[in-house]
Amino acid sequence: MAPDLGARQPFGVSAPHLTILVVCVVAVYFIVGFFGKSLDSYRMSRRAAAVRQEIAVLEAGNRELQARIAYLQSDAFVETAARNKLNLARPGDRSVVIVPAADSPMGPPGPPPGRRAPPQLPAIGHLEEWFNLFFGPR
Repeated sequence: MAPDLGARQPFGVSAPHLTILVVCVVAVYFIVGFFGKSLDSYRMSRRAAAVRQEIAVLEAGNRELQARIAYLQSDAFVETAARNKLNLARPGDRSVVIVPAADSPMGPPGPPPGRRAPPQLPAIGHLEEWFNLFFGPR
């Protein structure tokens, strides 16, 4: 019998086609791997930049706190605190105490003289009786 040239073989792949297919699959694998590593590297560099910025902020806050500690431990702060909070004075300083005049009233100011108190509103219902019951007569 003569071979039929028009009939197809069920699975016929030549060696060069198989080689090209394997090379393409390996190339796609390496491209995907390279892209994944590139993406990881990009994410790590972004995170590193954010951490560096956070460290800079924390170091600035630390410098401010160190300066505040140095000021609070200085003689200038101790003297200011003694003068303001404890009402102390250095030897040789004169302390001035302002005393109100004898005719000025002590306490909150009342209504101005010559003005009458506002008129009382008429009682509404038993409100005044309830008030007297709970708080006592005025």
